[in-house]
Amino acid sequence: MASRRKQQHLPGIEPGAQPVEIVIPTMEWKQIGGDMDPGTYGGTIATADGDHVELLKIMPVREYVGDKEAADVGFPFWTKEAWFDIDDLDPKNDDVKSALQYAGFSEGDQQIWFEDEATPEERALVIAEALLDYGRGDEGPSGWSEDLPDYEVKWSSDETATLRKYLADEDDAFVREVLLADLEVDYEKYGPDEKDPTGGLKVATRGSTVEVTEWTDVEAANGEEQPEGEKIVKQYAEVELDELFDPNGKHRGAYSGDDRSTTLVDLAKMEPEDQEGAIVSAAIAYLAYFGGEEEFVDEIGD
Repeated sequence: MASRRKQQHLPGIEPGAQPVEIVIPTMEWKQIGGDMDPGTYGGTIATADGDHVELLKIMPVREYVGDKEAADVGFPFWTKEAWFDIDDLDPKNDDVKSALQYAGFSEGDQQIWFEDEATPEERALVIAEALLDYGRGDEGPSGWSEDLPDYEVKWSSDETATLRKYLADEDDAFVREVLLADLEVDYEKYGPDEKDPTGGLKVATRGSTVEVTEWTDVEAANGEEQPEGEKIVKQYAEVELDELFDPNGKHRGAYSGDDRSTTLVDLAKMEPEDQEGAIVSAAIAYLAYFGGEEEFVDEIGD
């Protein structure tokens, strides 16, 4: 990070006039640029072996094109990758000069820090990242977090975690806020005789929240007469989509129709009619395992 301290230079010698030393470090993967939340806003990671530096730039799709166009893309991440040796990082190269200017290191405090305060290893990483941002490099893997390389990375937050795990939250956010933003489910079923039902189920979505309601005629279910006002019981529960489709949720599979391996990402890839069936099945499993708020009502459907 650039120091705010002004440096003194000899008369007649301007910043940038003297050669600077560049040394490629030896280091494992770590974040060298971008945001503290690279899954949402992007970031750059790098590794180096003393002779070469390899970079991967994480490019969240909706940060670049917005939610509407991201829905057409259909997945949350693009990446860009590059590989440089010491000759590529020579400050005398025209493309290095242009990249440093583009990144803001050719004037002011950033230039002073780069030339006078940065270590040779820091300079190498600055140039490498600047070249990548300026246009050098190639298209990298794209898709969901699971489609990206599973590097173990030291992040700017000081946390060390694999790339896939660290970015996984954006998968869920992308599904909820982009792919399933317009999800509408309004399922109702009463029976076995629709004209005189003894049970009923309603599953509806409200944004990313799933509401599930079940009615049961207790007398019909157990064959025993119930006290006045206690014949029909209603259960109601609310659950968020990401919790409902958590493969490790205790409720998964509590209903035979619920495929516990179906994730939120899988749901987003389904056709609308299949989405409704999966949500209804998972909601039945949730209510069967956890139950809900209970009250007595006068009729099925109240």
